[in-house]
Amino acid sequence: MVCVGNPLMGDDGFGMVMAKALKKLNLGRRVIVLERQTLDVSILDSARGASKLVIVDAVKSSRPPGSVVKFVAGRPRSPFLRVPMSHEIAPHDILTLARKSGIRFPQTVVVGIEPADCTVGRGLSVQVKEAIPRALEEVRDEVKECAGEGNRKAG
Repeated sequence: MVCVGNPLMGDDGFGMVMAKALKKLNLGRRVIVLERQTLDVSILDSARGASKLVIVDAVKSSRPPGSVVKFVAGRPRSPFLRVPMSHEIAPHDILTLARKSGIRFPQTVVVGIEPADCTVGRGLSVQVKEAIPRALEEVRDEVKECAGEGNRKAG
């Protein structure tokens, strides 16, 4: 699992808050929670050998702030794949790079939150704070879904 975000950029810090909360939960010894300020090609190495990858991030989905969204990454571009400006690469682009390079990449699910405010120096908005329990449940559901598999899991 890779939690992405910049805690100095308001709601873009959602991923870091989620990482701290997820590390406190009993998700199983094979679940690894990584923290990244940006999503970049290093994720290709981090996901090697995983049966599933869950990316937790703030995403622009044109839904109301605080909306929790979940989708399978790697499908053709959709509005859900536009991430806040502080991120360098969208999940779709990383998966395309992996595919074109012949790298076997696990099923990748993005659990995101629609940000209200990504202003520098602000903390999480009320809408995003209130949505964290729903987002945690979505991540737990993804982990439970692959719990019976024998491979190492990244999320």
